[in-house]
Amino acid sequence: MPNLQTMKLTYKFLSAVLILTITSLFVSQAMAQDPIPNPGFEDWSGGEPVGWNTINQNIFGTDFTCVTRDQSNPHTGTSCAKIQTITENIFIVGPVTMPGILSLGEITLDVINQTGTVTGGVPINTRPNILKGWFRYLPAAGDSCIMGIGLSRWNGTGRDTLAYGYKTIGGQNPDWQEFSLPIDYLLWEMPDTMNIMFFSSNLLTGSPVTGSVLYVDDLMLEYGPVSVSNTGKMNEMILRYSGDDRIIIQNPGNNPTEVRLYGLNGSCVGVVKSDPGQSEIGMDVSRLRPGIYIARMLNSDGSFTSMKFNRL
Repeated sequence: MPNLQTMKLTYKFLSAVLILTITSLFVSQAMAQDPIPNPGFEDWSGGEPVGWNTINQNIFGTDFTCVTRDQSNPHTGTSCAKIQTITENIFIVGPVTMPGILSLGEITLDVINQTGTVTGGVPINTRPNILKGWFRYLPAAGDSCIMGIGLSRWNGTGRDTLAYGYKTIGGQNPDWQEFSLPIDYLLWEMPDTMNIMFFSSNLLTGSPVTGSVLYVDDLMLEYGPVSVSNTGKMNEMILRYSGDDRIIIQNPGNNPTEVRLYGLNGSCVGVVKSDPGQSEIGMDVSRLRPGIYIARMLNSDGSFTSMKFNRL
């Protein structure tokens, strides 16, 4: 029997959500429809908000109900979502702490191996640039919550990560406050799937802390220009191969300070920093498997440039 007393959950979404990239887009607000189901959390069925998934489940005969409907103090309407980190005693095992998780994707928890995944989402055919909503947060000591959004597209054989955005919020926030979560694009393509997630505890920095409570309500997507100052920089990045399994990356007129390589699943596979005044960066790719990767360059003026390349 594994030690479940400090159950740690590793989510594919969270490993990829750390990616921050640039792009620019223009979408008419009037023409775009909000694809978020039940954004005000007014409709509930079977203990879950309609259109959403929760981590609520029964483990070895013990109920973990981390997400509930709160009707005592919604931002608007008659209800909001209450997401909390709780601890329950499992027979023989003892106390187990479970973070509250609310997601548009399917949540799968493997208790035996102490891991979990979140996959899928809802259909989308627009490119939003901001996720907005309202929240209240009452954390236990030292804890913080996570809000995240991911956009992806099926490429015929697998799913490409197109864009991500996330935010961690700590401290006592007992009153309703608006949050604004910018969405940063890794690949400039149209998504077909969107996932939005809320965590009552910060799984990126440690174990969940029992007693943390996050309330969310009135979600919406916003459309408009993003990172307009970086328009056109996608074509300025130059990437070439040297003869020793290295790639050389440069951006004429704007010296790079750092280059990160990402796989299409969103995982970072390499980081190289440059010296002051260096005009190009070299990176060893001999250990990379053949496939498509994204090179993301931080320029000296603070802007970012991304390019897709094929590792042969």
